[in-house]
Amino acid sequence: MDEMLGLAYMLEHITGFTWSDALFLPEDEVWDLKTKCMVLDPDDIEDDVPKAAKEKDLIYTLSIQTIQMICENVYEQKDDPSGEDLLEGFLYYFDHDAYMEF
Repeated sequence: MDEMLGLAYMLEHITGFTWSDALFLPEDEVWDLKTKCMVLDPDDIEDDVPKAAKEKDLIYTLSIQTIQMICENVYEQKDDPSGEDLLEGFLYYFDHDAYMEF
């Protein structure tokens, strides 16, 4: 998928993405639900990142498979998690390499 998505959309629809893809986000930005991102195959690389990500100055963050597990963990802890809950779980995992406890 070579189009920019909102991070909120990606997190809320994570099960619709291929587990082998990865999430690419802007390096020099504070990530929030409105942050634009790309879901790409990390194997389609040019100088360590896919060409489409490089053109938009995006960096690899986590695999979709990992993000699916993060979101699953949030859903196990909260009955009806908000986009903010999913983002908080994602950011916590990205920073700490561990699941967040709500």
